[in-house]
Amino acid sequence: MSYRYRCGQCRTTSPAMATRDGAEHQGQRHRNAFHGGHIPDDEMILEPESLLSGVPRNQLLFVVCVLAALVVATLVKVL
Repeated sequence: MSYRYRCGQCRTTSPAMATRDGAEHQGQRHRNAFHGGHIPDDEMILEPESLLSGVPRNQLLFVVCVLAALVVATLVKVL
């Protein structure tokens, strides 16, 4: 997982950080160095995208149903 601090006013993005706290710390350092400690507009922490973020909901539902059916079929066969 990698988090990044983004300053929209300066149009700059920090290097990737392993934790959200690390990105927030980068943001505080940036604010102190370039904005006198003030919080600039359009400041944000960029969070990593979910592994399934690009998959449509109906496809996820279908996959879950198929997996559930396979589990049930396996249990019925075993028992």
